[in-house]
Amino acid sequence: MESIDPKVAIDMTCGNGRDTLFLSNIAKKIYAFDIQEQAIKTTFELLQENNVTNVQLIQDSHDKIDHYVSELVDLAIYNLGYLPNGDKSIKTNADIVLQSLEKLLAQLNHLAIVVLVIYLHDLEESNKIQDFTKKLDKNYDVLEYKVLNKKNSPYIIKITKI
Repeated sequence: MESIDPKVAIDMTCGNGRDTLFLSNIAKKIYAFDIQEQAIKTTFELLQENNVTNVQLIQDSHDKIDHYVSELVDLAIYNLGYLPNGDKSIKTNADIVLQSLEKLLAQLNHLAIVVLVIYLHDLEESNKIQDFTKKLDKNYDVLEYKVLNKKNSPYIIKITKI
């Protein structure tokens, strides 16, 4: 099995910055999106505390990926829902996620990986994303990972461009 050495990674929803920090340790260049000023601020502080310099923070919606990222992408993470300990009325939207995902798929490098962490508090979002990913063509492998013994646990959809 081939593996990737990620050069460009994207945190589509940086939230409190944990995924961004993880990506900064394995990729050369990271773009981190969030629409909330608090998320960008918290992520910035976490990156500063850890002396991270390879991240570009973007306070904008991830469906604007094509306005900020011109390179081919090796790895992307979506952690959907709302900002932990934040305003629960501000949350990801299925249609916007799908718009960004369509744009992202067009920018993926060979063997690139996209990870979507999906929480069950928004079944419409979950269903729309599942329907979309199930219909991806043979250029992608789509896997689903679930915790079977814990009700309402988040699950993961992993897309690999082959």
